Amino acid sequence: MDTQFHSAPALASRRSLENDLDRLLDAAAEATAVFRAAVEAYLTAGSESACWSLAQRISTQMCTVDELQQRFATGTRDATFESGTRPGMIEPLNAVTGLLREMRRQITAFAVESGFSGDTREIPSYLVTDLQELSETVCAAVDELIEGCRPCMLLWGQPMCVGGDLGVSWYESQADRLSMQLIKQILADEALELKVRLHLAQVVEEVDRVADYAERVDTDLRAGRMAGLATRASRDSH
Repeated sequence: MDTQFHSAPALASRRSLENDLDRLLDAAAEATAVFRAAVEAYLTAGSESACWSLAQRISTQMCTVDELQQRFATGTRDATFESGTRPGMIEPLNAVTGLLREMRRQITAFAVESGFSGDTREIPSYLVTDLQELSETVCAAVDELIEGCRPCMLLWGQPMCVGGDLGVSWYESQADRLSMQLIKQILADEALELKVRLHLAQVVEEVDRVADYAERVDTDLRAGRMAGLATRASRDSH
């Protein structure tokens, strides 16, 4: 009876933290959707007001992420579960929100440039489809990362896994391939002024960098997860 009495609050605490983490990751996924829309607006010469609206949306979304992250950190500060360990998610979540802040920086940069250049923004039509593919691939890497942080995979003792054969690293390698092809194509286009070519190459690198960041977070998270599982196995064996 005494064990049951103490397990009920622990279970409630665990479920509360799991719900908070799900809400935080849902907010991160929404921020990624805003990034998709911002890249699309930039590539298709969206209006200045639309670009600034997207910048405002991701800023608002980041406030939500920050609030939920603080709530999750507070909730895990004194939490212990059946294994006697605390969830090791604070550092990964810090890394994920760092990635989202990088997205916000880029969206704001798109909005600023839209304000300066408006409809005269020089993005050759033949590049738009490939840049859209790059954006989708980069966002797919972030989506995979976010799903890999779901509590059913990380908090309660299960190893990380991904759907099918694709994961963050696969999408990151695809993004690298696409960005290299785009940069070569851009720099070889002598019909464009040099400053335009350099700017377009920088845009490609900025978008691709999000996938690079996602892969670093994923690699660190997996390494930490494996170390935690090894420590737990060693403790359980004694």
